[in-house]
Amino acid sequence: MTTENIKTATEVITAFLDMQAKDESLDADTVAAVGILRKNDDLSKVKLLRKLEDARKAALKANVASAEEADDD
Repeated sequence: MTTENIKTATEVITAFLDMQAKDESLDADTVAAVGILRKNDDLSKVKLLRKLEDARKAALKANVASAEEADDD
């Protein structure tokens, strides 16, 4: 029998989210939304999809606002 340490699902998910938080190529708001759900032990499929949709809408809104500011110049 092996004596290696087998990580729990919680450890694997936590390590994965920590790694994603350091990846600058990913959208920071999206990673933060997932991290908050995980921290609050509230990471369900429905809530994850809602948070991701909220982050997407916020990013689109910011892009529209930036484009409008550029047009005003």
